[in-house]
Amino acid sequence: MRTFKSIALSTAVGSVALCSASFGATLDLPDISVNGFIRADYGAGDRYPVSRGEDRLGISKAALAISAQKDDIKGVFVIGTEVMTDGDPNNNGNVDIKDAFIVVGAGKEKGFFFSVGAQPLLFGLKPNGYPGDRSLQASVEYGGGGAFAVSNQAGPSLVGTYAFTKSESLRFGAFDLDKSNGRTPPTSGSKLTDNFFVLWRGGDLFGTGLYATAGVESLYVGGTVDSGRLIGSAGLGFKQGIFDVSVELVQLNKDITATTDTERYAIAEFTVQPVHDWTLYLDYANANKLDVSTYRLGANYQWRKHLAFSAEISKDNFKTNNVSSADVRLTFDY
Repeated sequence: MRTFKSIALSTAVGSVALCSASFGATLDLPDISVNGFIRADYGAGDRYPVSRGEDRLGISKAALAISAQKDDIKGVFVIGTEVMTDGDPNNNGNVDIKDAFIVVGAGKEKGFFFSVGAQPLLFGLKPNGYPGDRSLQASVEYGGGGAFAVSNQAGPSLVGTYAFTKSESLRFGAFDLDKSNGRTPPTSGSKLTDNFFVLWRGGDLFGTGLYATAGVESLYVGGTVDSGRLIGSAGLGFKQGIFDVSVELVQLNKDITATTDTERYAIAEFTVQPVHDWTLYLDYANANKLDVSTYRLGANYQWRKHLAFSAEISKDNFKTNNVSSADVRLTFDY
């Protein structure tokens, strides 16, 4: 599960004592909650293939999450699907398991807790979850423009978190995505010792509205590279009143991105919420060696309590050409 705004439907079956006249038994069940979202999209522009009419229509993501919690033990199970007319074979309507993991120490605001299973790694300044959680089109850090999706990594992992305070933490873990990021067949397989990360995160630093992250990750590449290669990330943001502005720099080893030299991503995001129900955003990201920049200008309107409308103009500038589109979305979350 990436991020879900709220749990709107909760079947409170936890700690229900069912007394049996025959056996005098007591059944102590966990708390069960259900939540998710459905995103209906339409987009038009040369971002989409001519063979598909240069537009797309459908469900960009639908996800259903079921969680069960007993004391501080929590299990999360997420299924999802995508059905789009953009020609992407992954958007074929098949229902897949997106996440399934166990949290030990759920609900703790300080101290150590951990999770194990198939889950998001949440590496970087704003790894909000699925591509499209912030902007309708993925920016560089989510794989836009053909870049490596450093903020969208998820898979089998063991992740620990030590929370110093409610707003400051150290997140670390080992993972194994069991896939080659290289461009040639691997000479040896991926293992936990190739894939690990450490990420410090601080919020509202010194009571000023500043927030920041700094982290490093080792990632299995494959091909003839039989050990992990490094990714470094550092980000700084400032949130005050209706404004939120942030910058992040990501450095990736050339073996990860298959570039001639070290790749560097620069990401800048600006958000303003002039009134309660409206949010406007402007995002820019650049991959230096790939020589591509992504621009996103959009607005979100909270139409009803569980229904939001979004509109965005986007552009990807490549070295020799560019692609753009205008997209709208209706999101129902529950």
